[in-house]
Amino acid sequence: LGYVTDLEGHLDFFLSFVERSNVLDVVSNTPKKLELDLRDRCYFVFGGDSVDKAPGDIRLCRALVSLKKRYPDRVFLLVGNRDLNKIRFTSELSAVDMERCIDDIPPPHWDPNAPSLRTHLEEVAKAKGVALAEDVNTRVERLRYMLKHTLGCPDTFEFRRQELAILKECQVEDISDDQVCDSFIYEVENEEGSLRQYLEKANVAAVVGNTLFVHGAVDVNTMRFVPRHDTKFELPKKRAPPGKVCDDLMEWVDSLNDYLRVGLKDYQARPIWDEGRTTRGGEALLALQNRCAVWGRSIISNCYGDGGVVTNDHAVQYLKDPNRAEMEDKDLMVFENVSSDPKDPEVAAWLKKNGIRRVVVGHKPTGDCPAVLSSTFTGVEIASGDTSYSDTSASDNRGLALPVIEIVGESPVDNHLEISGRFNDGRDYHSTFHRLYGQDEIDVTVGDPTLGTEVDGYWVKASCTEKYRLCRGKGRKVEHNDVPIEDLKARVGK
Repeated sequence: LGYVTDLEGHLDFFLSFVERSNVLDVVSNTPKKLELDLRDRCYFVFGGDSVDKAPGDIRLCRALVSLKKRYPDRVFLLVGNRDLNKIRFTSELSAVDMERCIDDIPPPHWDPNAPSLRTHLEEVAKAKGVALAEDVNTRVERLRYMLKHTLGCPDTFEFRRQELAILKECQVEDISDDQVCDSFIYEVENEEGSLRQYLEKANVAAVVGNTLFVHGAVDVNTMRFVPRHDTKFELPKKRAPPGKVCDDLMEWVDSLNDYLRVGLKDYQARPIWDEGRTTRGGEALLALQNRCAVWGRSIISNCYGDGGVVTNDHAVQYLKDPNRAEMEDKDLMVFENVSSDPKDPEVAAWLKKNGIRRVVVGHKPTGDCPAVLSSTFTGVEIASGDTSYSDTSASDNRGLALPVIEIVGESPVDNHLEISGRFNDGRDYHSTFHRLYGQDEIDVTVGDPTLGTEVDGYWVKASCTEKYRLCRGKGRKVEHNDVPIEDLKARVGK
């Protein structure tokens, strides 16, 4: 089984992954179309966040959907926050919303530091030498505002212009602003749109044998929990009761995926706001990917990881800080910076009871290679594979880093994890973890026992020629240390 996540429109990055993959092959690749094939007896999982950060959104979605259609039982596509939040476009860029007073459009409830639409338009007006914000209140500028200040992707508008020029075989300057705006709406609203088709073929969660795949994190708040279908995309005044609580994991997975299907049908039926701007189709899906809206219970946006590693003392202390916990009923923003505990014994016990020995996720960047928690801690292995901020000095924030996550074994319920690829300094790595089988069995004769463990404050993330890649950090600060394999094993032995 091959896995990659958080591609965010980076076609070249994906092609580099496929080149190293033991699961996928390129059938054909032209500037306008990528076609893939899946090898026999293999599975492929894409972990979500298909769009936003490069000029390949449309082609990437088309390639993934085409693969899913041809191999529906062996290819799984997951929804990430960047996939679901695009359904905002049809309501917030509609003719009805454009007629509303600028001051009636609220800033994003999940980001108190974001400017209002009026502030954005006043800056645009000043730059253009125009007197009033109302004079630049166009669909284009509202879209630019959404992308930059509410979706965290300020370059996406121009990336889409570049991709449209490729698809239409014309010069970039021949693509108008209105064409770009129309494209964003079409791709998510129209049944033939690339992102719309991706959402229709995707899941919130997937299980292949003993491995569970979600975009975010399985923790005490998200496990068993399915939101209500009337959940709104807003700051709730009180914690809403669950729509459903499932002790059986497969019932939980099926219910989450049904929640997506129902939400998409609602979106199709009501793509724009009601008259009072209080509700719209797909509202529950927007809430699903927003921690505040679901009171810190988002299976899509809750996350593991801090400082480039799967967990650390800083993350655990903040999570368990009684002052922070007390604030949950007063200020929902406290959920935004929380990292879930991958060592939580209650969560591990529930997963193992339901036959899950491994959880694979994306969403939060964890340095220049995947961050793994060894199964020796709880019996459940956690692998976090998002490396989208592996090199912030690079123009794409990725640099040379390339992760390949694969699950290898005799069957979907008897296997081990392998991570390989390239660090951001250009060196290759390949690491094998313990074999997992049964409800609680770990074969320590397979894999390196040091990987995915913590030694003297550093996490052992991967191994390359004669050296381990060690990492520690806090927040966005990441520190690496390469140690000879024999030296570290000697230290662990003592």
